Amino acid sequence: MTPPETRRQRHQGGFSLMELLIALGLGLVVISGILTILSSTKQTYRLNDNLSRIQENGRFAMELLSRELRMAGYWGCISNVTPINVLVTPNAFSWAFNTQVTGFDNSSYASWPSAFRSAALPGTDAIVVSGIDPTAYTVESHNACSAQFKIAQSHDLNPDEVAFVTDCVQGAIFQITNANQSNRTLVHNTGTGSIGNVTKCLGGDCGGACASAWHAYPPGSMLARIRSMAFFIGTGRNGEPALYWEVLNRGNATARAELVNGVENLQILYGLDTDSDQVANRYLTADAVESAGNWSQIVSVRIGLLLRSLDNVRSAPDTTPYTLAETIIASSGTTVTHPADSRLRKVATTTIQLRN
Repeated sequence: MTPPETRRQRHQGGFSLMELLIALGLGLVVISGILTILSSTKQTYRLNDNLSRIQENGRFAMELLSRELRMAGYWGCISNVTPINVLVTPNAFSWAFNTQVTGFDNSSYASWPSAFRSAALPGTDAIVVSGIDPTAYTVESHNACSAQFKIAQSHDLNPDEVAFVTDCVQGAIFQITNANQSNRTLVHNTGTGSIGNVTKCLGGDCGGACASAWHAYPPGSMLARIRSMAFFIGTGRNGEPALYWEVLNRGNATARAELVNGVENLQILYGLDTDSDQVANRYLTADAVESAGNWSQIVSVRIGLLLRSLDNVRSAPDTTPYTLAETIIASSGTTVTHPADSRLRKVATTTIQLRN
């Protein structure tokens, strides 16, 4: 009889070469399928992640632009009265506050104001919005003859900044020539300052005696810093195009900041009211409004943004033509173009009614 140990050894055996090849083939098929699923899932994730970032950037940019444009030309309780502007050059674009919006078209890029043109990308539009700063102060007293305000609260106003004061009867725009934050006083004298005031008189009969004819703003009047802000497309810190703003009249210096990354283009049309019913009868480019001198008749602004992803997530180069505020932007064959890369692009548009 065969011993049990010998029988066990006789039944033990390995895999044949054919079996090993089949097993390896099945394993490769399974691994290939898993890798395909992982690659597809990763690509879907990247696509959705970039799409969500585009949508978030578009919402934020539109919300910011809408908020600032709705406040353009707001003068507190005298919104329907044109303020007195005593600046030496009241029509300079940086502090021409009697014009609530001023636009700059991509076709005239070479003639844009130098303050922000050097930072702006060609082929895009820009807009300058004027209005008061959200932070307002209360006047404690005003000596018209000595051109000095005393503020009821502590303040952070500085010399050379442009300010606005109103008592709900009239208002005035002037440059602060001296500011003392410790005793809460402001001076609006002549003969000094980077912009300068043509007169110390901020209302009333400026041809008469200051003590009896000039307007002194009573206690409780509102005083606020005012600003002109330019919105334009520049190059962001990461090398991508971005929406910027620049405060143009903060004393001698400007304050520029990147707002939203991935905004590739900005195109704007302006709603012209030709029959004084506060409804736009037609929409024009900035150049058309400027040539006709119709900025005071603009009642709405139509904005178009072209946003793009940071990553190349398309399966093929983007040659799609996009329409922003009646401007066609394609990869070739148009005045304004976008790169034929594999980035994802989306358009965001809105029309904003100017309230003031």
